Amino acid sequence: MADLRSQLQELFGLEEFRPAQREVIEDVLAGKDVLCVMPTGAGKSLCYQLPAAVQKGLTIVVSPLISLMEDQVQQLRDEGIPCAFLNSALSASLRRQVMKELEQGFDGLLYVAPERFFSADFQELMPRLRVKLFAVDEAHCVSQWGHDFRPEYLRLGEVRQKLGGPPCIALTATATEDVREDIIHQLGLKEPTIVVTGFDRPNLRYASRRVPKAAEKGGELIELLRAEPGSCIVYCATRKAVDEVTSLLSASLRDRPIFAYHAGMDQAARTANQDRFMNTSRAIAVATNAFGMGINKPDVRLVVHYNLPGTLEAYYQEAGRAGRDTLPSRCVLLFSYQDRYTQEFFIDRIGQDNPGADPKVIETLQSHARQKLELVIRYAQTHRCRRQMILDYFGDTSDVSNCNCDVCRREEQLPDSDVASQVLSDDLITLVRQLLSAVARLNGKFGVGVVAEVLIGSQNEKMQRWGFDKLSVFGLLRAHSGKRVIAMLHRLMEAGLARQRDPDGVKFRPVVELTATGVAVMKGTQLPPASLADLVPRRSSSGSASVRISRETRVVPEESGPLDAEATDRFERLRSVRQDIARQKQLPAYCICLDATLRQIAATRPDSLSSLERVKGMGPYKVKMYGQALLDAMR
Repeated sequence: MADLRSQLQELFGLEEFRPAQREVIEDVLAGKDVLCVMPTGAGKSLCYQLPAAVQKGLTIVVSPLISLMEDQVQQLRDEGIPCAFLNSALSASLRRQVMKELEQGFDGLLYVAPERFFSADFQELMPRLRVKLFAVDEAHCVSQWGHDFRPEYLRLGEVRQKLGGPPCIALTATATEDVREDIIHQLGLKEPTIVVTGFDRPNLRYASRRVPKAAEKGGELIELLRAEPGSCIVYCATRKAVDEVTSLLSASLRDRPIFAYHAGMDQAARTANQDRFMNTSRAIAVATNAFGMGINKPDVRLVVHYNLPGTLEAYYQEAGRAGRDTLPSRCVLLFSYQDRYTQEFFIDRIGQDNPGADPKVIETLQSHARQKLELVIRYAQTHRCRRQMILDYFGDTSDVSNCNCDVCRREEQLPDSDVASQVLSDDLITLVRQLLSAVARLNGKFGVGVVAEVLIGSQNEKMQRWGFDKLSVFGLLRAHSGKRVIAMLHRLMEAGLARQRDPDGVKFRPVVELTATGVAVMKGTQLPPASLADLVPRRSSSGSASVRISRETRVVPEESGPLDAEATDRFERLRSVRQDIARQKQLPAYCICLDATLRQIAATRPDSLSSLERVKGMGPYKVKMYGQALLDAMR
């Protein structure tokens, strides 16, 4: 056999394999079953296209998307590789022509929509086909636990057997461990090689923007799109939302081409809009999740989720359509708690299309979907690195470095702001604890509006009827407006100290309650995260803010020069200890202390808790919480 790299160059004009491609291709050519999980843009298609071109014979590729199928067929034909497809878009005469070629022993790649296997003419032909390779693209659609389950995919194991059980390669960009196991089982893969190259997309900048009122999302979206001149995709949860957002953007961004896409549109209109989006610069697509699987537009610079997606798999796949050319791109989730009700509506409809389904199976699927929705909400509100959270979700053990997500960028920005040379004042810590105490006193039975009314001491019948005016927290924040207190409470939720949830049996009236971290901060056993340093905006006039971040005089001077070898070793040990503490507390590392602080500790070698307290960036609370561990690290 000729060298694979030479064949790669000769057949596809590519110089080098991407990571793991060669290993996967060698196993496919050896006749092994393979499950291949690679992120968007990593080159999954080549893993079956090159073996098909090298070993000749018939390769059947199962693909759920007509547009992607047609694009890939055209690209392969341009490379001189025999290729054809069968789907509902073909005319009857063209379909008969393809079927005739198959009868005569077609030697190449045949792309097939999964439902085509169950048509009468193809069922009759299948036993006579001599298939060298069976490739299943978007293989997560096989699994009922996946985010994009398609019933016709569930019978592909049966189809494979009717084709004589040829070697199979299953490919996807999104599959958790349970989904991978389901793919192996459903397709009947025998001792498969499992290749998971990782889920990290370092060029993507993940961010979540909390929008308290859904009606305010339009302004946020227009601001994002005006700041990004490149191609963009806006995902909406419903067809109605697509139509509304398209109208809004068409009126507000008259200089941008805007194309709508959802399953309620005429097929010809959908296809035309997708083609125009693919071939137009600065275009904006507004779409439901019906759009995009396999979209190969490399220069999408921004993907906005206007509504909350149902799973992290869906979010990862849809957001992953940004930056396929590996250049920096943004993925922004506009989070409004009300969005969860749309997804819960979809969850409640699970099984309605199949009246004969086992009620216990439906209940299990619904429960599983609700758990996945809670994880999306947790992602939207997390104060951890978003990239790391995505990797952890998929079981990717890689450690994130040089992250540009919104959470990590706060750490980058700290040295350039006043916060870098300041510590959280006692007043600010007290304010956070007062807010948390009010949430705790209401026992998770009321929403943020009622908590705010209690804190500002509202004089109304409700406060008296429920006895809230007798609570110790009543009126603690009279100096603030109700809107300001509500904004503060939302900041606590973003920082992971509190969360919203629906009470049992009640919808559209979410209550607020503390998280375990919030309880620890309220009790004073843990400091609030540094991201809350600007919880109350400071005013320029001296003394006008009710809570200020205090500058504290430090005895130990800041070290600006490079560290010597011993100090560098101490610094690395300190960073390691800080990372352990951050993981234990489920906080970003910068919330424990900044690199600049660790450098000063490494350089000055304080030998007691009292001397450690004098280092800039440390203070009584941090010394109490982390001081001994930092001193031990230097020993």
